[in-house]
Amino acid sequence: MPTCPACSGIRSDYFIFILNAKRRWRRTGSKVGGEQAFTLVELICVIGLLSLLLLIAVPAMADFGAQRSLEIAAHTMAIDLRKTQQKAIAYGWSQLVEFRKDAGGNDIYRLKDGKTGNFVNIALSEGISIQANNFPLSGSVRTLSFLRSGAPNSGGTVTMKNRSGKLLYVIVTPGTGRVRVSETPPVNWS
Repeated sequence: MPTCPACSGIRSDYFIFILNAKRRWRRTGSKVGGEQAFTLVELICVIGLLSLLLLIAVPAMADFGAQRSLEIAAHTMAIDLRKTQQKAIAYGWSQLVEFRKDAGGNDIYRLKDGKTGNFVNIALSEGISIQANNFPLSGSVRTLSFLRSGAPNSGGTVTMKNRSGKLLYVIVTPGTGRVRVSETPPVNWS
């Protein structure tokens, strides 16, 4: 049993710990307690690889967010058009949808109740715009009207665009008034 030379032969647990650690260090070349460690070069390589992955992933995630925002805006518009159509059928009054810009120049659409004449303005999400619209003009505003039967006064398409240039089409079929969202324009779209 080793003893501490400075302690005149009295055994010290601390001294034994240090002595064993020195033996392990000589034998394995590792730190006290046999722990393995990473070198500075290994840490720099890992940080570099993580930075490269982030450099690739962040723009892809931003584009995904813009695409998702466009899909939500297009489907919300389609739902609002369907509700307006159902309101025309249920209450027996023609309902009107106007596509215009607000005072700040942002694209909006307005739902007009045929009975009360009240408007509900619906703004598009930031970064989403109406690229094109082929509904008939009423004055200087493009309008879609649903008759009491639920049929539209005219079929048409609203083209919505996000910041990255991706397009979605909200299509209203003439005659039936079917409202759908598509990634491709209708056949007759120019």
